[in-house]
Amino acid sequence: MHRNLNRLMLQPQIAFVSGSIALFALVVAYGADHAGVATIAGPAISAVLIGMVVLAYQFPVYIRHNTKICIMSIPLYLMAILLPPSLAATAAGLSIAAGEYIARSQRGTRIQDMATNVARWVLIVLVGSALAHLHLSGQQPVAQELPLLFAAAALWVGDLLTLPLVLSPISGERPGRIIAHVAKDGGPVEAMQYVVGMIGAIAATYQIWAVVMLAIPAVLVYLAFKKEIDGETFQLLESMADTVDLRDPYTGGHSRRVADLAAGALHELGMQGQEARLIKVAARIHDLGKVGLPDHVLIKPGALSPQEEAMVKSYPDRGAELLARYPDFSRGIEMVRYHHERWDGRGYPSGLKGAEIPFGARLIAVADSFDAMTSERPYRRALSAERAAEILRDGRGRQWDPDIVNALLRSIDQPVDSLPGSRDKNASRLRELPRGVTNMAGVPLAGQ
Repeated sequence: MHRNLNRLMLQPQIAFVSGSIALFALVVAYGADHAGVATIAGPAISAVLIGMVVLAYQFPVYIRHNTKICIMSIPLYLMAILLPPSLAATAAGLSIAAGEYIARSQRGTRIQDMATNVARWVLIVLVGSALAHLHLSGQQPVAQELPLLFAAAALWVGDLLTLPLVLSPISGERPGRIIAHVAKDGGPVEAMQYVVGMIGAIAATYQIWAVVMLAIPAVLVYLAFKKEIDGETFQLLESMADTVDLRDPYTGGHSRRVADLAAGALHELGMQGQEARLIKVAARIHDLGKVGLPDHVLIKPGALSPQEEAMVKSYPDRGAELLARYPDFSRGIEMVRYHHERWDGRGYPSGLKGAEIPFGARLIAVADSFDAMTSERPYRRALSAERAAEILRDGRGRQWDPDIVNALLRSIDQPVDSLPGSRDKNASRLRELPRGVTNMAGVPLAGQ
């Protein structure tokens, strides 16, 4: 079922279908608006709202990999309220197209993804505007304001339900999972935007230029939800990570090397900006939970007992719990918690599989494994970079995300493609490698 759904969620088919539907709906809307729908917004206000959407694209709020929220729901909502449906949808499409085009160099957005995003917002605003211009019977103030609520609900739900059309082809995640994550992580910021938008719509009925003043609460919403770890918090967490490294002379500097490897892979993937910085910070402190492990377990040279192994497997959760007290790092907690998950679902602590694993955690897993394999341990000698690269290549699509493995290999000047006959040799090496690298259960243990 999931595989069949993925086949349907492909670009550019989505862009073509959604674009065709949006164009048809827009033509119908212009025909329906031939008699003219009263509007209290002139060209100047329309231009202001379009400009607000374009500007919002430059200041996104990151909520997870490939998912950003821009403070543009306020102007899009006001378009739906202040303009007739056909013009509102046209203004929305133009503003989204302009914003996507200007931000394309930073985000690496493909044309088909841009087209899908434009089409879905044309349809969303068209429906929202049609609801906003409903004439309900009754003179009660509550009844008069209901169309404003209907429009807000239409835009919010429409955005949420159509977002997978853009994100699923990019990330490979299931639409339901995307909707659940965005509803949870982005719900508060979206709710606040629509509250501000409704207040602005009511104010505009008395003085149209009150819309311009909404720039102030829009900035306040952005600042309230923009979370980026500050320098002092990072220094404190970094010192804690160093403490963990120094407890084991064999892993001294491990977290720094993992962060450097993660940075190289991110560069190869073309990722930069706030999301890349967050992943590098998470890589730097990914082993923070080991601070609670006793020395006799952390640096034990022999095999671990079942009780000790269970204790080691709990450290990612412990690290996430320690980081929960730093709200500025809330988006990085999942990266730390799940960096021992496997692509095939055989990792820990939750047995996540494939794209269910947060992207940052997948990237840290590859960097962490490579450094563990190429570092000295009391129970084995360090592997060469070439041998470690072979193991990574062999584990693509089973233990690690193939795209991330390829990016890391390129960053360290190792071949991406396997050498003839190397796969069979790698399989035997995987069976021979001791704990801390990768055993047959795919569980990197103490000392990594």
